[in-house]
Amino acid sequence: MANHSRFIFKIIITFLICFVLIQLIPSVAIPNADSILTAATFLFSVLYGFEISVVIGNFSQLKTQIAIQNASLLSVYHLAGIIGGETETQIKTAVENYLLRIIDLPLEQHLLGASKEFFAIFEPLKTVPDGDGQERGQAIQYMNEGLYYMPQSRNQIADVAPKFVDAPVWLMLFVLAAILVGVLFINAGAGFLSIFAATIFATTVVGSLFLLDEIDSNRIQEAHLEYDVFNETLLALGLLPYYPDFALKSGIIKARRGEKYRLGTFPKYPSLDERVVQTVV
Repeated sequence: MANHSRFIFKIIITFLICFVLIQLIPSVAIPNADSILTAATFLFSVLYGFEISVVIGNFSQLKTQIAIQNASLLSVYHLAGIIGGETETQIKTAVENYLLRIIDLPLEQHLLGASKEFFAIFEPLKTVPDGDGQERGQAIQYMNEGLYYMPQSRNQIADVAPKFVDAPVWLMLFVLAAILVGVLFINAGAGFLSIFAATIFATTVVGSLFLLDEIDSNRIQEAHLEYDVFNETLLALGLLPYYPDFALKSGIIKARRGEKYRLGTFPKYPSLDERVVQTVV
């Protein structure tokens, strides 16, 4: 919600700035202004259309793979209850530790940053016999299937979570956007309707770049993708939600009023190697 508010605030500020600048910049007759505007609009739309399609595809794939990973974790956790004994305790502890660890880390760091906690889930299964009963044997089989898909999801997340749009592309988009906005400003005229229409168009051009950056960096649903979905999994497992203190301080997420949760503090922040977890009521 905070990210949506910031995005809307950017659009409003952009609109106001454009509205003021159009009235301050004197009108100048540019030869072939229509041709320049048409060419710049075509190039911008082609380049922007390609980039936004890839970025939206990556964002959609990211959400899908996170859902698959969380579903696998839920299955493994509950199937451990059928196995029972010390193995159940070890698996459930490993799943919980893994969830806490990936909540601490940005999405693009899940693969390498949480590899130790992830592979700890597999360790208890190495000493489990094939199964001394049909139910227990099926539980182990289903658990292995869940663990089979998780590494694939983790690799997919690591592939699509980082930013796709690189610096040269941003430079081309900025240059084309500047040409579009510049021509609009200079040829807006003095009439209110003309100024207002040019302001709307200029705001749309700049806002589209803001939107591309929001989706490319996953900020558009940062609180949900980085924290909420994993806390929902913790709650589904009957465990307390967990929030890193730096996420609360930055305002990315907010703990619900009256909610009991776990808070992670980091004595050597920004290093996440050491963590102290305490329960907050």
